[in-house]
Amino acid sequence: MKSKSVKKLLIMVLFLLATVSYLSAQGPVKVSGRITDDLKEPMLGVSIVEKGTTNGVMSDLNGNYSLSVQQGATIVFSYIGFVTQEKKAVAGVMNIQLKEDTKTLEEVVVVGYGVQKKSSVTGAISQVKAEDLENRTISNAPAALQGKTAGVQVIQTSAAPGASPTVRVRGYSSNASSNPLYVVDGIRLSDISGIDPNDIASMEVLKDAASAAIYGAEAGNGVVLISTKKGKAGQGKISYDFQWSSQSLARIPAMLNAEQYIDYMVESQTFTENELRNGWDGVTNTAWTDVAFDNSQMQKHNVSFTNGSENGNYYLSLTYLDNNGIVKGDVDVYKRLTATINSEYAIKPWLKVGTTNQIEKFNIRSVSMNNEYGSLLTSILQLDPLTPDTYAADKLPAHMQTALNNGKHLLKNENGDYYAVSKYYAGEQFHPMIMRDNNIGKNSGFNVNGSIYSDFKPIKDFTFTSRFGYRLSGTRQSSTDLPFYGNSTQSRDYVSLNARSTTSIYYQWENFANYTKSFGQHTVTGMVGMSYQESTNDNVYGSLSANSEDAIKKNDPLFYYLNYGSASATKGVAGEKIRSAKLSYFGRVGYEFAGRYLLQGSLRADAADLSLLPSTNRWGYFPAVSAGWTLSEEEFFAPLKHQVSSLKLRASWGQNGSLAALSNYPYSTDMALKGLYPFGTGNYYINAVAPSSMGNDKLKWETSEQINIGLDARFLKDRLTVGMDYFNKKTKDLLVNGTTPSLIVGGTTSPMNAGNVSNKGWEFELGWRDHIGDFHYSLRANLATLTNEVTYVDPSITRINGVNFHTSTITYFEEGFPVYYFRGYKFKGVDPETGNPMFHDLDNSGDLNDGDLDYIGDAIPDFTYGITLTAGWKGLDFTLFGTGSQGNDIFNCINRPDYAASNKLKEVFYDNRWTADNKSGTVPRAGAQNMDKYQTSDALVYDGSFFKIKQIQLGYTLPKTWMKKIFVNNLRVYGSLDDFFTFTKYPGFDPEAAANSTSGMGVDKGSYPCSKKVVLGLNIEF
Repeated sequence: MKSKSVKKLLIMVLFLLATVSYLSAQGPVKVSGRITDDLKEPMLGVSIVEKGTTNGVMSDLNGNYSLSVQQGATIVFSYIGFVTQEKKAVAGVMNIQLKEDTKTLEEVVVVGYGVQKKSSVTGAISQVKAEDLENRTISNAPAALQGKTAGVQVIQTSAAPGASPTVRVRGYSSNASSNPLYVVDGIRLSDISGIDPNDIASMEVLKDAASAAIYGAEAGNGVVLISTKKGKAGQGKISYDFQWSSQSLARIPAMLNAEQYIDYMVESQTFTENELRNGWDGVTNTAWTDVAFDNSQMQKHNVSFTNGSENGNYYLSLTYLDNNGIVKGDVDVYKRLTATINSEYAIKPWLKVGTTNQIEKFNIRSVSMNNEYGSLLTSILQLDPLTPDTYAADKLPAHMQTALNNGKHLLKNENGDYYAVSKYYAGEQFHPMIMRDNNIGKNSGFNVNGSIYSDFKPIKDFTFTSRFGYRLSGTRQSSTDLPFYGNSTQSRDYVSLNARSTTSIYYQWENFANYTKSFGQHTVTGMVGMSYQESTNDNVYGSLSANSEDAIKKNDPLFYYLNYGSASATKGVAGEKIRSAKLSYFGRVGYEFAGRYLLQGSLRADAADLSLLPSTNRWGYFPAVSAGWTLSEEEFFAPLKHQVSSLKLRASWGQNGSLAALSNYPYSTDMALKGLYPFGTGNYYINAVAPSSMGNDKLKWETSEQINIGLDARFLKDRLTVGMDYFNKKTKDLLVNGTTPSLIVGGTTSPMNAGNVSNKGWEFELGWRDHIGDFHYSLRANLATLTNEVTYVDPSITRINGVNFHTSTITYFEEGFPVYYFRGYKFKGVDPETGNPMFHDLDNSGDLNDGDLDYIGDAIPDFTYGITLTAGWKGLDFTLFGTGSQGNDIFNCINRPDYAASNKLKEVFYDNRWTADNKSGTVPRAGAQNMDKYQTSDALVYDGSFFKIKQIQLGYTLPKTWMKKIFVNNLRVYGSLDDFFTFTKYPGFDPEAAANSTSGMGVDKGSYPCSKKVVLGLNIEF
């Protein structure tokens, strides 16, 4: 018995010892180590987390970490831009080397209402990444697209501070606007100029109809999707970016100097030589570009905070921009304060909520431009060089002293000298500083864009998203017109002013569900949803017009408000509220087999409210289908895999719509007052009403139908990438005004669907990335061709007028020609006997008339292209970026023919002109006959092709071993030359000139020119 008891006791002791040993083995263990990158440099801020828990730490400045975890646990090491590693915990030292993930941003692209693996994309989608936007002097997102992707053209009607360029995706599809749809974090915006490029993670351009069709009636001109930055797990950091640039005029056109001006004016018999030389001091030779322009500065500060975990993340950013333009004085200034607040959090494994917000506050002042009837930029090219910049008060010429004696308001500079008034040229253009100072224009406002969303995942592979988006904006504009004397034809005696305030509210509510299911080699995806949008615009306008005295009580800045109108002022007031709404349903299905065969289809139905279309035609349906074949996944392709790592063919067809030409009940039958009519006996009159428009209850959407065939390939272990697309886009049912029906019963015709446009072309993208030891480099290039033609206009209309130059219409929308082509006389040459211009008599009538007008050029380029070269060696990095356009024309509309005394572009009017000693001259003689026709002929149409080197940047990142001593993770300094070199034959300021982005493309009336910039910058990360 006793021995049995001892045995039992011994067994129990052994059991307890084993249990204690087992329990101690399951307790926490301490793991520590050092984390380095590919170059064996320590990494700060790496997330080290025990998988499945919130237990974690960050690596320190030396890359060291220490963490206690459960024995046998898995530790997750992660950092943005590097491949995440998972390791089983081992007590003691665990050193980790993280490798850079070069494919992180390439594997997924954003599409409408979701994301797709790049390998599964069947449409034509181009991506512009954050690296393409970093450290640029661009102040708005649209400019970032220029030259970075094929098929996207950026039209710059003005390079003034705060001006935003216009984007065209695959051509020009309408006689109205051809702007793409912008979607920022799922929210539709009409303008993205307030989104700071620093806050953008990526931009996707949906170019073909199949990609864009999910946005239906708004996607006829392409879609630009913008994703702003979010926090990432393991990315806890503080960043500060500083940029300063010195700006100056990039190109100075050659104008006539004083002697050349005298020669030309005497030859033209505009003045006698005595008139000119007696009134000239013999010394003055004013370069008006020096008078008007000066070096200026731009500075930009950006600070951001970001962090994240497995459950949530946040990104906070604040940016201040102050850009003072190159016109002297603080009159072309853009100041902007922007903030971004993005955050999301997984409340439950099945529920994630988040918000995105962009806040903008801006102030803009600008100068007059692009106008032949009064433009500061045009005056610089028209004022004579004999007139000085200023006159001292005691040395005024007779014509200025007479004006002063007559009570005219001559303006002075800061030194008290009077701005000069030319005695030779007296037109709408006058001294640029008088044009600058005779008006105080202000434009300020705010924009708040954002969304609140939730992702609900009740079952595996299924996600339901509900998103409420909003856009709140307000603008205030005022203009105070001050007394001035510009010349004998341009002056103002009294103060007047006007102001406008506008408030806009937009919201959208969208609900959609995504489902993905894989079984075997098959993958099926589906998405279905609805969208409701509503917007209101409320504006109020007021004015005070002078009536024989100042329209305000005192000419003082403190009184430049509507509240201080004088009793005699003529007061005006206006205002209205506009509301519109749209309801949509949409869906998309996809199928993929073994990564080889891809098929996708989508359909969207949009309903407009009655302010746009009649109830009978308010619904539009926009289908699309696309397919892909990845040849490189086929067995027969295996022998080529070591040379061609991927090869995919794509094809798509789809339809999109456009709202651009729809507004204000265009289909309605309207009545209007037609005056007083007597009815009955005596002096009894009533207001008569008569039809003013006939109405059109068959009005419908503009529709674009597009076919796309594409190829994507990667060669030589993914070092070489190639993309190619061919597209054929046909836009039909354009809204046209001015049609003539067979029978008119009062009033005028309403807009009709009566126009078609064709755009087709090829797109090529090429990329190469490689390294040789520590030296790495990359090259990306793109090129896109475009053929544009109006294929149909209602037979009752010969052509639709575009823009005018003085009294002549010079651009037209007409069947058989490109959209808004140039139409004018065809210059035949200079008559060697008289020096007068000769023109082709196309209608053989024996004289010049409208029958001799014909196509003389267009602003649409044959092809556009861009190239980006990057290189790096250890801490040094280099970037070279250029972009260009070929085959586009520019109509030079600087000199009006009715002002012979204006100065001239030397190359255009002076060089090789006909004289008695040069009868073989190719330019008409000074004062020639028919110069009004010459200046609306192809003689003034120039090749607008150009190549601009937009950026030459050299940067240096200081070694991390130095930086860790001052608690800095990364510090980079750089210098850059932006927009410094332009190669073009165009003699004007800027080959990117345009009066406007639609009917005035390529028409130069004195647009604000591009400035060249010397840039210094700093990027620091804590």
